[in-house]
Amino acid sequence: MIYKIILKTLSDTLIGSGKSSGTIIDSDIVFDSHCLPYIPAKRIKGLFRNAAQDLATFKGFKELTELTRIPDLKFGNIGENDPNPKIIFENLELQDKDNIAIWLNYLTEQFPYLANTLIIKEYFTELRAQTAIDKDTHIAKEHSLRTSRVLKRGFTFEGALILNAPSQEVETYLAAICFYIKRIGTMRNRGFGKVKIDLISLDNNVNLTAKFAESWREKCIKH
Repeated sequence: MIYKIILKTLSDTLIGSGKSSGTIIDSDIVFDSHCLPYIPAKRIKGLFRNAAQDLATFKGFKELTELTRIPDLKFGNIGENDPNPKIIFENLELQDKDNIAIWLNYLTEQFPYLANTLIIKEYFTELRAQTAIDKDTHIAKEHSLRTSRVLKRGFTFEGALILNAPSQEVETYLAAICFYIKRIGTMRNRGFGKVKIDLISLDNNVNLTAKFAESWREKCIKH
């Protein structure tokens, strides 16, 4: 069964590719052939894996902890390739990406000065510089200046999640993971990476994250 993950950046988000870009940018973002940013599937899988590990020890909701024992919910280990995955993640691309790409192609052909690589990247991202602070002197360490490209807040990304063994329990657990994830990427303790993630069932167009959130609030009130 196919579901849709919708991720909205509520603050600037530093989720780099792990690679530098030239001599200026130490940590860059992944872009497609149109210079549109996207979030790789392996990053989303990693987010879900980490959230699942946290929820496995969560004490506040017994039913949720029990869901983590469902055998079909294995996200694998880092670097591990499962030949028969129960859950398949796809890249999260900008919402309405296809229409944006068509418009960019038109601009590139007709008005190349309005749609060059730099302008497109600056629309969706910006560069941030930061230094490491010495804990004793409270001043910046030498040679610690790093420049990273961040996604700007207010953009929405979406992509498919394919579940090969769907069930109500599995749906509930995946929705709980989406509800649990509030921040992604690095520099989260400095205000970066605040996001909202929704899991949508394409079978009946139900927002499973919102459904879980309501159930969570009801249980909290009862307790």
